[in-house]
Amino acid sequence: MPRTGGAERRTTLVEEAIRQFGREGYGGASLDDIAGAVGVRKQTLLYYFKTKDALLEACLQAAGIRLAEVIAEALEGKEGYWDRAEAVIHSVFDLAAEWPEFPMFIREAGRLGPLAFERFADVLDPLRRRAVDFLRSGMDDGQVRKQDPAMLLFTLYTAVVGSLTEASVLNAVVGADKSRASLRRREKEVVAFVRAALEPVGER
Repeated sequence: MPRTGGAERRTTLVEEAIRQFGREGYGGASLDDIAGAVGVRKQTLLYYFKTKDALLEACLQAAGIRLAEVIAEALEGKEGYWDRAEAVIHSVFDLAAEWPEFPMFIREAGRLGPLAFERFADVLDPLRRRAVDFLRSGMDDGQVRKQDPAMLLFTLYTAVVGSLTEASVLNAVVGADKSRASLRRREKEVVAFVRAALEPVGER
């Protein structure tokens, strides 16, 4: 098998596994279904990934890389504190609109325990450290409200990702609406929340 074709097939299998792990959960997704969805046999999938855990690990790494790339691209050319924060939010929501199962996969990774989620988080650690430094610098400059920068980052993360993944809670609170317009309304609400969290108290 040509190396390029093998790499493409591996990528396709990982992308499909992310979709099915996101929709069905890790326990509910089967290797047979993942392989069948991309038109190969289970034996072919096992050629690339010896076990289901090995496939999950590849998915966690790929998801982290994809999210890091999306955020890095969104930050290009953005200088102001608010411009950078808003660009990150928009990039994550754009990714969710393009690939709805992606945030559901991130939620599933969190449910699988700290070891699984750490594989995903490790890829994003350089961005995490930059974000904490960014928030701390903004606080020192008086442009961001003073608080614990690491906890603020965690709050912002849960606000953005939670609004995308906790469908059952959202349906109970705001009603069932899976349209793109609903996604954009949530995006605007998250943008407003983050602005309130970042702005110094005196500027409200």
